Amino acid sequence: MAAGDVVFPVYRLFVMAAAAAVACLLWYLNDNTLIGARLRAAVDDPEMAGATGINVALLSGVVFAAGAGLAAFGGVMGGPILGGYTGIDFDLLPLAFVVVIIGGMGSLKGALAGSIIVGLIDNFGKALVPELSYFTLFAPMVIVLAIKPTGLYGRA
Repeated sequence: MAAGDVVFPVYRLFVMAAAAAVACLLWYLNDNTLIGARLRAAVDDPEMAGATGINVALLSGVVFAAGAGLAAFGGVMGGPILGGYTGIDFDLLPLAFVVVIIGGMGSLKGALAGSIIVGLIDNFGKALVPELSYFTLFAPMVIVLAIKPTGLYGRA
């Protein structure tokens, strides 16, 4: 797909649309359904949630399985873009770590904000100052932690 002088692969647009659809679905499930309310209760206070009749162990297992499925889906979608090679985990793990720290633990809004911030800063940092790429990745994390230790959207 081309817009003027800029050519953008259609598959990447498809991946972005799929990611936006999954994010909207997760947000809706978490904030607007009974399952999301039960999940939030089980995360905040598992003993009290169990006392109200929520099967915390089953709910946790289902959420773990859903997370594993989403990880597999993400791997399948990102595979054609990133490729697979030995050591890719060590290339992507620092990015995921910084996204979670900047966004805040347990926050979908934080994950969205953190991923956009990290993606932009990392790409611009590698393009403009490649020898300082790790500094441009971790410096925003240090600044966010100094200002707000729980992350941008993390709970205190």
